[in-house]
Amino acid sequence: MNFFTQIEPTPSGIRLDTNARITALGSCFAQVIGQRLTYYKWPTWVNPLGVLFHPLALSDLIKRAMSLEYFQEKDLFQHQLRFYILALHGQYSDEHPQALLNRANADLKTLHLGLIQATHVMITLGTAWTYKLNEHEQWVGNCHKLPGSLFSKHLLSPNQIQTAVTQIVAVMAQHNPEAQLIFSVSPVRHIKDGMVENSLGKAHLISGLHAAIDASVKEQRTPKYFPAYELMMDQLRDYRFYQSDLIHPNDQGQQVVWEYFKQQWIEPSLESFLNEIHSVQQGLSHRPLRPDSAQHQEFIRQLKVRIQELERQFPHLKFD
Repeated sequence: MNFFTQIEPTPSGIRLDTNARITALGSCFAQVIGQRLTYYKWPTWVNPLGVLFHPLALSDLIKRAMSLEYFQEKDLFQHQLRFYILALHGQYSDEHPQALLNRANADLKTLHLGLIQATHVMITLGTAWTYKLNEHEQWVGNCHKLPGSLFSKHLLSPNQIQTAVTQIVAVMAQHNPEAQLIFSVSPVRHIKDGMVENSLGKAHLISGLHAAIDASVKEQRTPKYFPAYELMMDQLRDYRFYQSDLIHPNDQGQQVVWEYFKQQWIEPSLESFLNEIHSVQQGLSHRPLRPDSAQHQEFIRQLKVRIQELERQFPHLKFD
């Protein structure tokens, strides 16, 4: 008897090997896979400018990063005695405008390098609901917990989403045509929008994203779709795979999605390599009862030998 609706992996195109470099952007779900890749020591840039949820904000940021269009005073929004960059995550606010610009522009340069050097770029769309700053009719990436009266809420249409994704594909093709683009829709529900509204927003994302991918394939570009949303909504339709908030996938749910990602996107020949890194990581995190014992010192010595051998075989690996 089958207790799960199985989603079979589809051929992915360019798989990750030991030379892969990955940039993961978008919803917090991008962090899940990005952090796993970091754990296994792939060079990975995970949201260098923080989490962004909707495709217009992601498209604008990617275009800005690729052209290294640094943030300037005109990009700041002042409320009372504090300055904000509304295009970015809520972490980008400060009482000192120049310090804020310096920090944002340093992170923008990091993203630029990540996008230019990446062999794979993972982009996770979180919501189709977004906000405009009323004063300038300007889309924002984050409201920074500012008064709601400053903003108006909008639902992006599938066409707007398709346009934003198409722009991402085009700018990547212009600046890093060898990079494989992997798009997904986050399974994390935005319940603050309302359950019905969340479903509507996810439907718009899926429709617009697939339209953009289909159009890109016809133009001989090859973005791919990773079914993170479908894995959680269809294959893992059970709250035992969720955290206590009943919204975010728990470790077990994340592990199922990671295993699917491995099957679809990672070279099968790397399984023993990943197992060895996992074993070393567990050794590094081990907390002994008797750190000065001869037994533990021998354990540390053997662990260093294993790390040196890994770093000899794979020079890009760096263990802290």
